[in-house]
Amino acid sequence: MRKKITSIGFQKNLSKETSGSLADQVRDHLRKRILNHEWQAGAKIPGEFELAAQYKVARVTIRTALRSLETQGLIDIRHGSGAYIADFGDSVRAGLQELRSITQTIREMGHKAEMITRSSEVRKATEKEALDLQITQESGVLHIERAITADGEVVAFSYDTFNVEELTPAVIRRISTGSAFAALDSIRKHPVRARAEIHAISSKEIGWGRGRPPSGLYLLLRQVHYLRNGSPIVTGDTYFVEGKFQFIIHRTI
Repeated sequence: MRKKITSIGFQKNLSKETSGSLADQVRDHLRKRILNHEWQAGAKIPGEFELAAQYKVARVTIRTALRSLETQGLIDIRHGSGAYIADFGDSVRAGLQELRSITQTIREMGHKAEMITRSSEVRKATEKEALDLQITQESGVLHIERAITADGEVVAFSYDTFNVEELTPAVIRRISTGSAFAALDSIRKHPVRARAEIHAISSKEIGWGRGRPPSGLYLLLRQVHYLRNGSPIVTGDTYFVEGKFQFIIHRTI
């Protein structure tokens, strides 16, 4: 029998394990409950009134959190009926509009995530990098090429370039070996928005090693990430291996 979790327990989890707005905290905690299979695919989750009582927040906060989970493809909201768990299986998926760490997304979907660095160097910016980062070509940048894996299988190759003027030596080392978002969080430089383009790519030149798909098919997410003050901090191309990572786009009338 599943142990009943009280609203006090929810409040402790929110304050201890999450950050951001209250709606973001509720969303993240509900996501964990969903990914821990508290409800099965197709099951109806508690309504707004019940969830508001559990988390001791306003219904509008619950409504905002649920809409965010819907855009991630985790629930289906049926007007006049409620919210139901989507049948997302074991696939790694993310909402296309989300600005989140890829490795965090992989872990939350129940997989083991790893970033394997192929190369990391501080050098002068290229013309395109300088334009994206709003710096001169004489400025220094940190360029990193990495493979991202889920359960040991490559799901993406990333080619990222950071403005080193925004970084400390310790953060440069952390970025080279782990999550860039986590490293940037440590110096309060977390991007709050990104300008992104998405393209279908066929190339035998992208990637390396056994993780390179024989088909050469990728979904390219080309992005420039910005800080709250509007300054760009990182530009990069992430090539998602076809069929290994799903992006969800929620469309409605």
